[in-house]
Amino acid sequence: MRMKLRAAALAGMVLLSGCDLERSNPNAPTQEAVLNSPEGIVAIAVGVQARYGQSTADFTYSSGLVTDEFGAVSAALVTISDAEGGFVTQGAGFVASVWNSSYRTVKSANDLINNAPTVGLDTATTSGILALSYVLKAAALGDVLQSFQRLPIVTYRVEEPVYVTRAEALDAVLALLDSAEATLNTIPPSAQFTGTILARGFDLRNTLFAYRARYRRLKGDDAGAIMAADSVRRTVFSVLPYDAINRNPVFTFSSGSSGVLPRDDFRVSGGAPEAARVAFHVTAAAIVGRLATTLLDNFARYGVNSASIPTYYPDEPLLIKAEALTNLGQLPQAQAVLDSVRTDCGGLVPNDPNACRPALVGALTAPALLAEIYANRRYELFATGLRWEDTRRQGLVGKTSSGKRCWLPYPIGERNGNSNVPADPEGPDAPTFPATCTS
Repeated sequence: MRMKLRAAALAGMVLLSGCDLERSNPNAPTQEAVLNSPEGIVAIAVGVQARYGQSTADFTYSSGLVTDEFGAVSAALVTISDAEGGFVTQGAGFVASVWNSSYRTVKSANDLINNAPTVGLDTATTSGILALSYVLKAAALGDVLQSFQRLPIVTYRVEEPVYVTRAEALDAVLALLDSAEATLNTIPPSAQFTGTILARGFDLRNTLFAYRARYRRLKGDDAGAIMAADSVRRTVFSVLPYDAINRNPVFTFSSGSSGVLPRDDFRVSGGAPEAARVAFHVTAAAIVGRLATTLLDNFARYGVNSASIPTYYPDEPLLIKAEALTNLGQLPQAQAVLDSVRTDCGGLVPNDPNACRPALVGALTAPALLAEIYANRRYELFATGLRWEDTRRQGLVGKTSSGKRCWLPYPIGERNGNSNVPADPEGPDAPTFPATCTS
């Protein structure tokens, strides 16, 4: 992320300095020292963006594995190939990874929210740091609530956090996004924040609006989702950058004992009509996975370690808007918005998954429109983690369907350390299709 590697390293030292065996190490500052200095807060603000990149990649990985997006490579552990069929235990490594990395993002965001205003940074830089923290905390909690049936939302300096429902967590996520917007509107971020702290290519305000649209949709607030979607500028493609030193975490998942690659069903099922979007995401390869019956392709978007990760794809807000308009019975308007996605061929934002398809013919019914919207979400939003929620919304969850499970089990490490962890909503094996995914 630009010239910020030293700052990110300092933020990392904070996390590793808790057990010093009573020795004084001048190269490993205490957490208190970092949280009480402007330099330390800036370092954590830089580092929280890298943390979110890792946590959202872990969410993408776990979601893709238990839906029809990813399959285990031949060198992967058996727990990875088991998850392809929906068999997931509390001890599965990827379960702990998505949980722990998301709450590490939340922890860094909480440190910033509670300490940035008191270390002597100018108000405009503080404003940017706070807004960034609110957005990334909301995003991390949003990834957790799409993976687990219940989750803690109050975790700052709490030994055993209380678990809440998804509805309560959604309200908390949206409140954080509201706080971010209010902060940005009250005091615009400084040039120091946008020039030396915010990651290159990361558009904070448009990401805020896109996430608001995403979680208003999950809440069932169609009017709010439309308003948020309309706030997102279509000419913006917001990303988290990577390079040869700071490697893209999705790329690292493509090999080794945790390796996954795109299932070739994604490419094959799209056929000629989806050739443009499929080619954006994957490269044909027909690799035999750990399960001999699964053929895999290579990543195209994440085919190199320096590939950026989109914070959202530019057409996601439009697909959210089209779905909300359909739910509200405004079918001609919904079809027009959907057509704007289908006919997109690189005119506004280059290098995103442009469909380059013709407009729909004739006036579609609401069920037909929803089917088209979800088909477009599948090819537009591949490898974002959003596929899993879509399978739940469509009732396509069960061992033999597109989504193999309703939820992940709670990690065994969390269960061992917190007496408030609820019972797992499912057993290790996948439920029978169609599963009822209660929240």
